Amino acid sequence: MIHIPTLLGYSAALLGSIALLMVAIRPPGSRFAWFAAPFAAGALGCMFLVSPACLPEKAGLHFGAFFISLAFAFGWQAVRAFFDLPARWVSLIAPSTAWLIAAFLLFDPYGLEELNAAVRIGLVAFYSGLPARLLLQKADESLPSKLPLGVIFAVSALLAGITLPFVTWLPQPLGAAQPQAWAVALFNGQIVLEALLASALMVSMSKERVSREFYEASIRDPLTTLYNRRFLDQRKVSWQRSDRHEARQRAIIYFDIDHFKQINDKHGHALGDDVIVIAARVAQKAVRKKDWVFRIGGEEFLCVLPDCSAPEALAAAQRLRTGFQEAALTVNGQRIEATLSAGIAVGIAGQTNFDELTLEADRHLYMAKQQGRNRVIA
Repeated sequence: MIHIPTLLGYSAALLGSIALLMVAIRPPGSRFAWFAAPFAAGALGCMFLVSPACLPEKAGLHFGAFFISLAFAFGWQAVRAFFDLPARWVSLIAPSTAWLIAAFLLFDPYGLEELNAAVRIGLVAFYSGLPARLLLQKADESLPSKLPLGVIFAVSALLAGITLPFVTWLPQPLGAAQPQAWAVALFNGQIVLEALLASALMVSMSKERVSREFYEASIRDPLTTLYNRRFLDQRKVSWQRSDRHEARQRAIIYFDIDHFKQINDKHGHALGDDVIVIAARVAQKAVRKKDWVFRIGGEEFLCVLPDCSAPEALAAAQRLRTGFQEAALTVNGQRIEATLSAGIAVGIAGQTNFDELTLEADRHLYMAKQQGRNRVIA
């Protein structure tokens, strides 16, 4: 025989413990306090349901259902907080509060048990569907826990939706009929299982994002936020692997800033850094979205342009040269008149080694320097 108060008491203790754990291990930032909120609300809901007779009429049951509804709402906001989205307080609080008021002033006095149950279960479906939609909208390979967490919320929404047509016959808390121990145990088990899985996946997803941020920091140049030489070496291995199966044109633009040492010596390293950042931004605008721009050291940069012909690469390099010449004419109120030189090499993937193509672009860059700088050689 299932002793419902004991079961609910254990559930309240478990959910409360998860809430405290979430407070302890959540990532830095006040918005991640939302990670603990669903479990704290769920624990309060279970506490009200442990002994609902302590409050007059059905108040204990209503308050218990109210806080469980808030738990699902806060679960939605926890997912929003993970993606740096602000809290929508009206959407979070108003529906559950409106149901609670209606339960006391409308559903109970007029015996509208079926409508009461339908609204209550509809709120669970609604607040489970919202985070599911947010999590399943777009796949993210760097967050493998994102998909299973979305599936958990989607399954919760689906189960609540399936229950809705049968509220007249299902016992509380699954429906509107007289409560049965098995129904309470089933609903309680569902909430506890979802809480355990969701908490584990939320923690996992947070750790995955931290790992991604560390990885991003390791492959980015801190000054320009362009990809660095380390990531170029990683991409090179990947490109060489794919080159065995594909014969695609690839262009490389190798460029650097003319007389950069003189700029540093005359105007200082801080302004020199600004010039480097200008070169990076102009390069990003000069090439296509699918192209790659790397800062490989000092004032030297490399652009990799897949599926790009020689005329297209030359046009991109000229956009880069003229765009930088215009942007670096005056920097921070000082007349710099900085220019850059670029070398281009184009080859067929699988037929031309990537390193050989880079060396060819470097040779053309050297030729551009020898011929007076501020020019492109292809």
